[in-house]
Amino acid sequence: MTAMISVAALACLLAATGTAVAQAAPDRASPWWLHAGPVQVQFHTKADVRVGGAPLPGAGVDASSNTTLGLEIGHDMTPNIAARLTIGVPPTTRLSGTGPLAGAGELGRVKYGPAVLSATWSFDGLGAFRPYLGAGVNYTIALESPDGAITSLKVKNAFGSVLQAGFDMPLGPRWGLFVDVKKVFLKTTADGWVGPAPAHASVQLDPLLIHGGVSYRF
Repeated sequence: MTAMISVAALACLLAATGTAVAQAAPDRASPWWLHAGPVQVQFHTKADVRVGGAPLPGAGVDASSNTTLGLEIGHDMTPNIAARLTIGVPPTTRLSGTGPLAGAGELGRVKYGPAVLSATWSFDGLGAFRPYLGAGVNYTIALESPDGAITSLKVKNAFGSVLQAGFDMPLGPRWGLFVDVKKVFLKTTADGWVGPAPAHASVQLDPLLIHGGVSYRF
């Protein structure tokens, strides 16, 4: 909630100063640009858990939020349409159980590498302030999965769809500021062992990615 309030406050501040910096809009002779800054990953999980082949009613899995460095490279296909590739320094989320699994402690950890390929449409008529909307696809790679209460933990790589919104605020010919929000609809599976019994979970992760920082046009 704090992060969302901060994003909203920054958006209001930049929108209010948009007219003042309209003359500083970037030289669009170069269609390439880069966004760089911290990105917060907030998971919203639901899970179906089986232990020993039988459903475990009421059991769920929580994934901890992460903050890492995010990079988005973009190319302006037209004055309004841009193609974007977003990647991040791989963070690690901690998995914990809920319901009947709440007393198990940390179930394990997953170090993951997310990537988003998307296209966006930027809106005109607001001076230098450039809001945009878009959509795309996410691919998340599970790089490492150290054990916790679940041993021999394995988490599958997964594809997901993405909705995207944000804005750019140029401060000069090359430099500017940005805020970007992506909602990823992502489902994966995890397998391992709880004591002598095999465990399987189908997990809806649905992370929200809140990204902000500086932009640079090449």
